[in-house]
Amino acid sequence: MSYSKLPELFPEEKAMPLAKYYYDYPMKDLPEDLKKQIFGPPMDVEDAVKPECFLDWLKPCGEYEKVENGYCMLPDGSGYICTYMKIPESVEMKKIFWYLNWLNIHSKSMVLGHGNLRYKIWNPADHWDHYFVNWTDKTDGIHTTESLDLGEGDRQYDTIRHAFNLREFGLTDERIEEIKASGCNVNETSDWESFDEPGAHLTLGQIRPCPEGGFERRSVEWIGWRPAKGGELIRETRTKCDEAYLRKVAYHTLLEWHHLLDFINDLYEEYHDQPADAD
Repeated sequence: MSYSKLPELFPEEKAMPLAKYYYDYPMKDLPEDLKKQIFGPPMDVEDAVKPECFLDWLKPCGEYEKVENGYCMLPDGSGYICTYMKIPESVEMKKIFWYLNWLNIHSKSMVLGHGNLRYKIWNPADHWDHYFVNWTDKTDGIHTTESLDLGEGDRQYDTIRHAFNLREFGLTDERIEEIKASGCNVNETSDWESFDEPGAHLTLGQIRPCPEGGFERRSVEWIGWRPAKGGELIRETRTKCDEAYLRKVAYHTLLEWHHLLDFINDLYEEYHDQPADAD
């Protein structure tokens, strides 16, 4: 993988104080035991949460699926990816949530067409641009431009993340209270992704207290599925999906989230109380 080979920044980006988070915080590879889970054989399909039961994946604190890091093709030709990582006590969750909003706002010196340095620092090999579709909030979706192969030459994909309400798909007050009672917050919305080619990904995520201390992040994607109005799930048969693609997405996801932990404390300390468009 070429994740350690940094694409050159534009002169306007190099002049920003933010550029140090691009150059001075090099990405590191995943631990070998974790890479074996991602690049090894696929998980048993019986251990994957079925798309039609996707809300079953949401768990109270301390409860897990049989497989938390893995991938597999499903019998209908769609795909399944799940990832898991621990977040140390030294990282406060407010800092991560702050970043996930802040990166959608372009710095004042960014040149239109040059992407978004706030997003590039998260995964320099793959990330290009990230912004609110309406330039204000996520109401109309979040636009992303990225590749997925960590600098190996794959094309960039334009993606839009669309929010949808989980209550329309069966999330009940009782289930919400059960999860909250364990000490875990419940977000009643999630996202699905559309692309600049036919296809869709249905996604869920949890950041919750870890029984061993700190927090943990769980995520899951059903490749080739999307929600529709009225609580209906649509199978998008034209979605690109094979085992190599699933491994690529899982590796990209885990690598960037581990890298975020390397710089988030310093970034938050420097930028959280500056103007929203600070360089």
